[in-house]
Amino acid sequence: MFNNRNENSNAVMTMLISMISLYFVFQYRYRILNLVLGTRWIRRLAVTGALQIPFIRNRFYARFMPF
Repeated sequence: MFNNRNENSNAVMTMLISMISLYFVFQYRYRILNLVLGTRWIRRLAVTGALQIPFIRNRFYARFMPF
């Protein structure tokens, strides 16, 4: 009987903490992105990974190498 009440409150607390966390991640998304991409090897991995996607690679080459 009491065990079910505890599970419900845990679910509510988990959802509340998740929503607050998502709010702050959304609010500070550019600061977080700058912090993460400020590290050289992570930035290199991100660029290399992005250039593996054909749509992004074609847009990049079309913009910066128009010949």
